[in-house]
Amino acid sequence: MTGNFRFANWVGYMDKAPGNRFPTLERFTEETGITVEYSNGAVDDNESFYTVDLEGPLGVGEPTGWDIVVLTDWMMQRLIAKGWLEQIDTNGLVNYPANLLDQYRSRPWDPDNTYAAPWQSGMTGLGFDRAKTGDLDSLEALWDPQFAGRMTYLSEMRDTIGLSALRLGFDPAALTQDQYDQAVAEVQRAVDEGLVRQLAGNSYVDVMDLGDAVLAIAWSGDVQGLLVPDQAADQDFVWVLAREGGMIWTDNMGIPKGAQNKAQAEAWIDFYYRPEVAAVVEAWVNYVCPVKGAAEEMLRLDPALAENTFIFPTEEMRARLHEFVSVDLDTAALWEEAFNDAIGL
Repeated sequence: MTGNFRFANWVGYMDKAPGNRFPTLERFTEETGITVEYSNGAVDDNESFYTVDLEGPLGVGEPTGWDIVVLTDWMMQRLIAKGWLEQIDTNGLVNYPANLLDQYRSRPWDPDNTYAAPWQSGMTGLGFDRAKTGDLDSLEALWDPQFAGRMTYLSEMRDTIGLSALRLGFDPAALTQDQYDQAVAEVQRAVDEGLVRQLAGNSYVDVMDLGDAVLAIAWSGDVQGLLVPDQAADQDFVWVLAREGGMIWTDNMGIPKGAQNKAQAEAWIDFYYRPEVAAVVEAWVNYVCPVKGAAEEMLRLDPALAENTFIFPTEEMRARLHEFVSVDLDTAALWEEAFNDAIGL
C-alpha cells in the first residue's frame, strides 16, 4: 500500500526529534510507503476543533480533510451518535484490536471498538512552577488569591468542572445537576474575581513556559514531556495529583466520515498497536498506554520508566482518579453552555 493520510493531534502527543522530526511516523513511512501529513497541535481542545474543523463539513456530508483525528472519549461519543465517524475495518489488521488492553474494551458507546481506537489515557491535576509557588497539594490553590492573575484553567469543561466538583467534595463520576451548578458557580467566581489569567486548551503550556502563569489545571504528560525539558534555570515545573483527587480520561483515534485515505489511516492504527511501536511513543509522551505488551517493551527500553507514575499510576493514585459523569447529548450541551457562560465564551 502507498499513498498518504492527514493526522490531526494535540501538541506533545508523538515522539519528536530535533529538526521537527517524528521518528515513529518516519518509521511507519519507511515500512509501508505511506506518507503522513502530521499536524502537531491541530487540536487545542475538543470543542474548538469540533466547531472549526468538523461540524461544518460533516453537517453537510462533506469530508473534513482529516483522515485521523485524536479526541477525548466524550467527543467521540458525540461523533458516533451523529454518525460522523467511519467504522474501522479490522479485517486484515493484525494488531488492532487484538492488542487493546481489556479495560478499554466494551465501552458502552463503542462496545466493539470499531469507531474509536484508544490513543492515550491521562490525568488532570495541578501543574505549577514550584520555584514560584512552593509545594502545592490541594485544589484550594486554584482559588488562592495569592496566585491571582497567574493561573490558567482548562477550556475543557469536564476537566475544570471535575476539579471544581472535587474541591467541593462531589464525585465527578456521579455529578447531579445541583452539584454541577455549584461547581460552575465556583469557576465563575474565580473568573469574576480575576483569579484566572485565561482559560485555554493545550496552549496553557506556552503561558506557563513564558512565566506568565505559575499554576494551571494541567494534563499530566504535558508537564513532564513539554514543560520540564525546556524549563529555564529559575523554573521548576511539577505535576501533582491533588489530595482531593483528579480526573482520568482517554483520547482516541477516529476516522471522520468521508475520509479520503481511510485504508492508510487504518494501516497507521494497526502499526501503532504493535507493542514495540507504542512503547517508543509512550516513553516520550508520558501518558498511560492502551496497548497490550507496551509496558514490558518500555521497561526493556528504559527500566527507570517503571518508577514513572505518569505512565504507571500507583494503586493509591488510581483510587483518587475519577471519570466525568456520562450524560445524554442534550444535557451535555446545556452543561457546556453554562460553562461557556461562566468563563465568558
